[in-house]
Amino acid sequence: MDKETSEPRHEDLDDEGYLREMASWTRERAEELAIANDIGPLTDEHWRVIEFVKEFYSTNGRGPAVVRIGKATGLKATTICDLFPCGVVKGAYRLAGLPRPPGCV
Repeated sequence: MDKETSEPRHEDLDDEGYLREMASWTRERAEELAIANDIGPLTDEHWRVIEFVKEFYSTNGRGPAVVRIGKATGLKATTICDLFPCGVVKGAYRLAGLPRPPGCV
């Protein structure tokens, strides 16, 4: 949030609400994005997914599939979908600061 206006910052987002630069990601920004996308409040389970997604991307250059997230975090796919009802890409990837994958609608 912009501390002077209490409005969410948008200059660091692309037209679809993803961070333009992964380097601008912070936990605070993830919280702001969660509010803007009707996700949360963020729980420890959300953070387990977000942190795994960030780590996986930094190692592999792409975001993980839901099955991979589940195996790594111990969460069932249904739980992950409940945590991010708008979908893993529009939810977890966006909150983790990842770019929108090519070809993703």
